[in-house]
Amino acid sequence: MTGLKSTSPAGAARLPIGQIILLAALTATLPASTDGLSPALPALAGALGVDPVRMPTAMSAFVIAFALAQLVGGMLADALGRRPVVLAGLFIYAVAGLLGAFAPNFAVLLAARALQGLGAAMAVLLARTVVSDQLPREQAAKALAVIGMLFGMMPIAAPLISGTLVLLGGARAPFFAMAAMGVIVGGISLFRFPETLAPEKRLPLDPRGLMRSLGALVRARSLMVYVASNAFAYSGILLFSAAGAQVVIGHMGFTAAGYAVLLAISTLGFMAGGAVSFRLVHRVGVDRTARIGTLALLAGPLVMIAMTRAFPDHWAALVVPQLLYTFGWGVVQPQTQAGALSTHPERIGQASALLGFFQLAVAGIVVASFARLTDGQSLSLALGMAFCGALAALSAWSLMGRVKD
Repeated sequence: MTGLKSTSPAGAARLPIGQIILLAALTATLPASTDGLSPALPALAGALGVDPVRMPTAMSAFVIAFALAQLVGGMLADALGRRPVVLAGLFIYAVAGLLGAFAPNFAVLLAARALQGLGAAMAVLLARTVVSDQLPREQAAKALAVIGMLFGMMPIAAPLISGTLVLLGGARAPFFAMAAMGVIVGGISLFRFPETLAPEKRLPLDPRGLMRSLGALVRARSLMVYVASNAFAYSGILLFSAAGAQVVIGHMGFTAAGYAVLLAISTLGFMAGGAVSFRLVHRVGVDRTARIGTLALLAGPLVMIAMTRAFPDHWAALVVPQLLYTFGWGVVQPQTQAGALSTHPERIGQASALLGFFQLAVAGIVVASFARLTDGQSLSLALGMAFCGALAALSAWSLMGRVKD
């Protein structure tokens, strides 16, 4: 990749490796902000004098703000171009990390998390939009799978780094790390992030028109099938990250560092799923690959229910089945995203924003509901995961590829 322009014209078979790595780094801001905070939640509760059962709300604040921001981010990216929006988002993300690090109370912490969600949304949204700007449907799915395999290291590394930071620097140390990530990735993006939306293809800023356009996209059943399957599949990932600390640390007695190791192990399946997704889509296509992946999303929680009933206080009852779930997410994620963005190629930015909005909004609601309705036991978490996996599979097998607008 040279300069600020992509070397891959629309319809090219592949993206430059430098661009792939940068897009993976941008996408990694999401797991860095969720998996990277998870081990610190119990310690943060103690530092702020907050009941630990309230701490998953910090996850919900991030993801709901992330979801809402993508709607605005899509409009801004379609009007101003991709580069200025992603650069502004990374600046906001870095500032929010510092605000979280110095938050004097829970209210300020929630505000910092919401601001982080706003900044991270721009990075993740534009990463996948840039891919779809340049590649057709099948090639975009393969590129997203490669990006998924690269940034798949972050869900593994983030909790390990976070657990170590909590051990060495206290509960607030992960926020300093997130701020540093925003500065570093932002500096690289300033020089290397490509502008892939030509000026003649940009749309005027029109909030009312955006709402009408988004309303029309919501009524597009072919798009919403992918959106629904993607959203419920991701909800299980966030639920485990947000509630797992309460179960493993609060009920099983693990330290933050010990839980971080277990959370990292549980995400290993994602990279394997991305590799399978990359190879499988070439043989059977986007829809069938996504359906196959949802079988793992459903099987993982069913195994978890059986194992937590037999061994309610053993870490393996959660971690081993979660490996199967994250494998399914690695298969499903690139396919549902590429499938969704291919339904309306003339409005990729808006479709990407809608995809991200529902992914995080649904996940945030699931996590917040779990925190209020359950006792934080391992079986409760397994049942919540089964709910997410079942709805993802139902969407894929009953509707994907079978509905028309």
